[in-house]
Amino acid sequence: MSNGTFGIEREARIVKSGVRRVFTPHSPVDDASHFFGREEEASRFVSVINTEGLHVLVYGDRGVGKTSLAITTCRVLLQQIMGGGKYIEKRCDSSDSFETIALKVLKELKIGYQNIETTQTSNSGGKASIRIPVAGGEIDSSRQSATKVTHQVNLSSPSWIAEQLQEKSGIFLIDEIDALSDREDRKKLAELVKLLSDNKSKLKIVMVGIASTGSDLTAGHPSVQRCLKEVQLKRMSDDDIKKIILNGFKKLSQIPSDDVVTKVTDISAGLPHFAHLICLKCAEASVISGNKHVSNDVLDDALNESVKDSENALKDSYTSCLHSFNKPIEYKLIVLGASYCKTAEFRPFDIRQHLRDRVSLDVEVQVINRRLTAVAGRPGGIIEKCGRGYYRFVDPRMPSFVKMVHGVDRGK
Repeated sequence: MSNGTFGIEREARIVKSGVRRVFTPHSPVDDASHFFGREEEASRFVSVINTEGLHVLVYGDRGVGKTSLAITTCRVLLQQIMGGGKYIEKRCDSSDSFETIALKVLKELKIGYQNIETTQTSNSGGKASIRIPVAGGEIDSSRQSATKVTHQVNLSSPSWIAEQLQEKSGIFLIDEIDALSDREDRKKLAELVKLLSDNKSKLKIVMVGIASTGSDLTAGHPSVQRCLKEVQLKRMSDDDIKKIILNGFKKLSQIPSDDVVTKVTDISAGLPHFAHLICLKCAEASVISGNKHVSNDVLDDALNESVKDSENALKDSYTSCLHSFNKPIEYKLIVLGASYCKTAEFRPFDIRQHLRDRVSLDVEVQVINRRLTAVAGRPGGIIEKCGRGYYRFVDPRMPSFVKMVHGVDRGK
């Protein structure tokens, strides 16, 4: 085998090159030296969390880099501004609740979280007037009584948790809070933030989640707005995506062609995840070939690998939707045209324009409308109707995936 048994030799060369520490599509960027394109948002984040009484909520669509922003800035804060402190990270899933989140921070800070029973003693009466000189002591005529006291632990109480945390310092990052299905859990988290703020605690809370508005993640808690500042991450600009591409390849001493940079930027559509994914596959191919120049041929192969390496949820929903039609190619073209629309919401007319410009195909608006209506009508489909004559992708990452698939098809 040219790459060694099971491709081990190839894998060893890639690992040694360090490309997977520069382009990280499957994990958040956690090194400031690899963090590009979010300088303005990072600056605001640092300013907010370094202000007494303020905590941070980072929200936005999937794939925009929320966790990377939060992790990178939190670590920089602790090391360079806050003078140290404990960094605690909790990534939520559907099984989590306010109690499990509270338990995480208590454990990390080594705070007791079980009921403790202690004995308190009290004296009544006074000392005896007669002293008996035995070993230098004296007789005490007071009576001593013992009372057992149980210190109750209440993991479901924001006020009890706040009381335990208020003297601590550091940052507690709670990621993917949108996974908390119970609004009461989100409300309790907001209440905890408010109480820590009221007590001027040096332990800062950073919450991160997928949402269109910040209030979605705090269950609309009315009093938390004063102390919980929202940082909304939107899609990155094309210039910022290019920073990721060019700076990343520069670190690896690889040289992408201008055409490659343009195509990767276009496919990414402001989502850094896809820029990292495609560039990683390009960089790996460059390492194996020994050629520092990343050409269109390298990109074609990289797109194929990127589609294979994409989330199953994207691949499955795309494939199952199109294969549910008798003539999937017709619907595939409609979806492709929609993927090139710059705005989240689009009309059949917009799709017609992009099909003309991108693939030199002129399709009547009425035909596009019928196909689009059929796609949107499929249960669990990839496109949905969002208003009279307007449509949008259910998953905002789908347009980038569709364009990668098209790039693979075109390269065949």
